[in-house]
Amino acid sequence: MQTADTLGAGRVQLGIEPGVAGLVEPTRRSVTVAPAADFSLRYGAFDRLDVGARLGQSGLELQAKVMATPRSSPFIVSFAPHLGGQLRVDSKLAITGQIINLGLPLLLGVRLGPHQLVLGPRLHLLASLPADRAEPARRAIAVGGSLGLAVRISRAVQVLPELALVAPLEPTPLLEQADTFSQLTGGLLAQVRLGFLIGGGE
Repeated sequence: MQTADTLGAGRVQLGIEPGVAGLVEPTRRSVTVAPAADFSLRYGAFDRLDVGARLGQSGLELQAKVMATPRSSPFIVSFAPHLGGQLRVDSKLAITGQIINLGLPLLLGVRLGPHQLVLGPRLHLLASLPADRAEPARRAIAVGGSLGLAVRISRAVQVLPELALVAPLEPTPLLEQADTFSQLTGGLLAQVRLGFLIGGGE
């Protein structure tokens, strides 16, 4: 839910990211859909380095973005790692532990006049830290990507519709009492969002 280029030193951007998330569980041939929303705040620490945070459905994330190409380039390459954490919650809304998520996306942007097409292949490293010490910690690796189009409405506002897909390399069966970690590793995760990026415009 961001463009491939950095904001520029001293600039600030607020992101509002409503949408819908779905889980496709192959062994059951089922699809579960739920609303999703996050808010982000990013700051241009240097001309080619942004730092920021994101809070909401995805938990709490600390973000960074380093742009490898010149700002004037029509094709943009950036590395945008983030480290996030969220609570593990079961079907009865009981907290069963924590989830740590290290996301390693590569952002590829193509300038289309004032607009930008953004492709984001990514790798996710997930770790589950259970509240019950009798339960062993678990980890998983997932791969996926996103495709979005940032449409500049004005100097200060961009609208970014985006489709994102993430799938675990070794899916785990989704049990009746599945918690958040089981859902993240139980099948194909899909999200459709409409982001509003406010500020940061040149």
